[in-house]
Amino acid sequence: MSTQTGKMGAGRFFKEQRTKLVYPDHPLNGLTVLITGANTGVGLEAARHVARLNAANLIIAVRSTTKGEAAKEDIRKSCPQSTTNISIYTVDYCSFASVKAFAEKITKEIPKLDIVILNAGLSASEWRVTADGWEEVLQVNVLSTTYLALLLLPKIRESYNKAADLMPALVVVTSDTHYFTSFKQRKAISEDLGILTAMNDRKTSDNFDKYPASKLLEVYIIRQLAKWVDQNMQGEVVVNCVNPGLCHSELNRETGIKYYALEFMKRFIARTSEVGSRNYLWAATAGRAAHGQYVGSCEVQKPAILVTSEEGQRLAVKVYQEVGQVLTKADGSLSQYFE
Repeated sequence: MSTQTGKMGAGRFFKEQRTKLVYPDHPLNGLTVLITGANTGVGLEAARHVARLNAANLIIAVRSTTKGEAAKEDIRKSCPQSTTNISIYTVDYCSFASVKAFAEKITKEIPKLDIVILNAGLSASEWRVTADGWEEVLQVNVLSTTYLALLLLPKIRESYNKAADLMPALVVVTSDTHYFTSFKQRKAISEDLGILTAMNDRKTSDNFDKYPASKLLEVYIIRQLAKWVDQNMQGEVVVNCVNPGLCHSELNRETGIKYYALEFMKRFIARTSEVGSRNYLWAATAGRAAHGQYVGSCEVQKPAILVTSEEGQRLAVKVYQEVGQVLTKADGSLSQYFE
């Protein structure tokens, strides 16, 4: 199904939700795959596919070891023939220190990383600020996700093998809600750190738009990062973002009154978490055709007009620069990505 349009109208949305998605069948023998937020929902189902496809190693990264172990047991029961080694690591996206410690541990203890799927995310209407001083949704979905991506990228590149049939891949999970964000904070584009400051200000932030806006920023960042990979890593890592679609999962459990409306709608049109997870595997194994792209319904799609327009291209550069300011202040080792 071709959906090369920068708009997500009701017709397209319902059509995509009912589209039959490709069942993952590409063998992952010998590969090491890391998935964050893999203890429940779409992340868990993606991890189950990885085990079914016999990856050598599956790393489940979660906030709670107990929940991680429960997910591991669940996968083991459903894939009894799998030879995949499953390990549990903990990371808290609400803390830059935790993200750095996790990345350092992975880099030190894991011989190689072939596929990384950054699935952990947050949708919450309540206003909460992390110990690092950032609004929680903004930090989890944008700042910490980008931070972890950059810290792991060199390790992922080490897996590049010209003769291999799969390129190493970094997949960031975004959302089709990026088509609908008002993103009022873009008015602060001319100010130093203006966009992130506006998103971090309760007076100028829209609680119902926090999640869609954060997902738009992810699309911007991936497009810029893909250019950096081409210039500095000879394109030896596939970087993309993927939309699982509206799925039955726990993502919206903290969205307040919006939760009940979404849960009602999901009864009729939501994909199962397993079906949504097929997008993850497709994005991770699509190769250069999906590099720097937005993936949905197991195909490369055109993101929102606010991404592809001239304004969107300017915003992408500005957002990437602002995120760079924040992250290099927290960790000077990242300066190479923003020079």
